Amino acid sequence: MRRWRAAAGFAVAVAVVALFVYGVGWDDVLENIHEAHPGALAGAFCTGLAMLAFRAGVVKRLLDPIDGAARGRGFVSAFLSGYFARSALPWGRSTGTPVMAYLLATNSDSEFEDNLAVVAVGEAFNFFASLVVAGVGFVLLTVTIGTTETVTTSIAIASGSTVLAIGIFIVALNRGLARTLSISLASWIESIVEKLPRVPTIEGTLTERIGGFFQTLEVLQASRRTLGVAIAIAIVGWVFNALPLYFSLLALGVDTPVAVALLCAPLASLGGIVPLPGGTGGIEVVLASLLVGVVGIAGDTATAAAILYRVTTYWLHLGIGGIAAIHLTISGPKGTWMEEY
Repeated sequence: MRRWRAAAGFAVAVAVVALFVYGVGWDDVLENIHEAHPGALAGAFCTGLAMLAFRAGVVKRLLDPIDGAARGRGFVSAFLSGYFARSALPWGRSTGTPVMAYLLATNSDSEFEDNLAVVAVGEAFNFFASLVVAGVGFVLLTVTIGTTETVTTSIAIASGSTVLAIGIFIVALNRGLARTLSISLASWIESIVEKLPRVPTIEGTLTERIGGFFQTLEVLQASRRTLGVAIAIAIVGWVFNALPLYFSLLALGVDTPVAVALLCAPLASLGGIVPLPGGTGGIEVVLASLLVGVVGIAGDTATAAAILYRVTTYWLHLGIGGIAAIHLTISGPKGTWMEEY
């Protein structure tokens, strides 16, 4: 049944993109894609693969201080399978996080809550790295095309946004308040469940898991070198996340500054709020709209660039992760999330 739901989700996502392309001009968009330069497209695919490797590098680095964490081939298969879940499930950034943590725990001697803390911090790092890259792109683009006054204003806005993002991140990781509230909620849930008939006792289970989660956060926070390297990898990863867009534009004959890709690719990810696998539909529409507004290119060319960008990033990663998930289900530990589908 869940397989049919997943298939239906992808069908709706593809239909949304097809409807968008049809509205822009089906023949014109396909003609642009057909005439795309293969060399530039190869660059888009290569940088798209590199971006996936950097995403794995963030999680791998954060796992270093964790005892018994997944290593080597076990880490690769678990990460790629979890990334597939992140890409295949609606609202994958939230629903895919516990799936990836579960797979990393299953393929190692570490606990689920340890991996959940690592993956959650990794997601936070990737989010803030996107803000940094977008800010850099905004400043570079303004320096290229703007006046002195607009350059000064843009630098101030970008710097202020970055400082605000860092401040919010620090507050969010305030383990004192967060731990107290989380454990109180878990204790309340446990007390309610204990009163239900024919339900196995879970006394202390939730609070113990949450306590372990925050202990892992403390371990990560104590390893400043690990955090520094991880955030650096995340920032470089987002640069490589933007480069496929730059190469996609080059493939279509649109010669634009790299700053355009650095700005538009992170902002387009906001379209991922659409409750479809990988934010499909929303990201394409937002990205094409940004390209029309920022670069001033025709709508059919912008739409073709958005589709090529998604093919060389999202769909490429989905295929690689899907192969890893199938392999892990067949040869890996029992209980992988794919078995439920």
